[in-house]
Amino acid sequence: MMHKFILVAIFSLFFSLNACTPIKNVSSYAYITNQGDNTVSVIDVAQSSLIKTIAVGKAPVGVAVSRTLNRAFITNVEGQSISVIDTNTNLVIETMTINGSPVGITIAPDNKTLYVADWYSDRILAINTSDLSVQGEVIVATAPAGLVVSTDSKTLYVAARDTNDIAVIDTASLTIRKRIQVGKHPFGLTLSLDSKMLYSVNVYDNTVSAIHTDTFKQHTLTVGEHPYCAAVNADNSIIYVTNTQDDTVSVIDLLTHKTIKTIDVGMTPEGISFDAANNQILVASWGDNEISVIDAATNTLKTRIKTGDKSRAFGQFVLVDQ
Repeated sequence: MMHKFILVAIFSLFFSLNACTPIKNVSSYAYITNQGDNTVSVIDVAQSSLIKTIAVGKAPVGVAVSRTLNRAFITNVEGQSISVIDTNTNLVIETMTINGSPVGITIAPDNKTLYVADWYSDRILAINTSDLSVQGEVIVATAPAGLVVSTDSKTLYVAARDTNDIAVIDTASLTIRKRIQVGKHPFGLTLSLDSKMLYSVNVYDNTVSAIHTDTFKQHTLTVGEHPYCAAVNADNSIIYVTNTQDDTVSVIDLLTHKTIKTIDVGMTPEGISFDAANNQILVASWGDNEISVIDAATNTLKTRIKTGDKSRAFGQFVLVDQ
């Protein structure tokens, strides 16, 4: 009888604690660069609402966010600077001058280094995230664009647009280990979550190069007109590609390499990110000044959210708050 009493008491305490203890929901926010009005739109993705507009430097393009650092880093190509936003307050807390034209930007998964592509100077800058000091640079080729870092933070991949290849860079020494020939004018880059596959979006031949990062063997995926950027879903089974000239997103099965759906979105879709918290794909539309939200479970358009003028959001722009 005593054992039964104790057991009941334990269960009562368990349910009482769970009833009184709030469970924090996982939410996500999108930081969208608006090149036309020199702002960043902050979107509450779960609520599908614009919660703040932040003034940054001239002609913002690239964006990289980090929950660990509570920062969003914005490249201002004409302002020759990087705006640093505190994502807790959504205020610009620092502006770093860049003697060049920063476009692509990414943060290493270990959050120690920020990599910036200087479009006109053909170089990549490695910046310490703790104090924004430049740790080094490497010349890659003409017009470096998209950047992505492996999950172990040891390898940086750079799309060199005008030489039609990907530079594979050792992050410890900032030296180029290899160059991978891809399609014409590679721009956006993305990696599978396990870093085993690299995807290069090739603007001028309407393809994506799917590259095995261990062997560098590759195959070609055909997409829509004038593709720009890509994002991979949570289980690495589907890639989503923005097609700027036909206002669509190509949905490609990575097992069969076939397009399974083409989704109409806003005019001139450019930046794209996967929102893991809500299993959604977010697409920035330059021509319509909005974000298109795609349900990744059904591959259907859910809603559209207004942003600022000429939204680009080039980079990983979704911040997950847990």
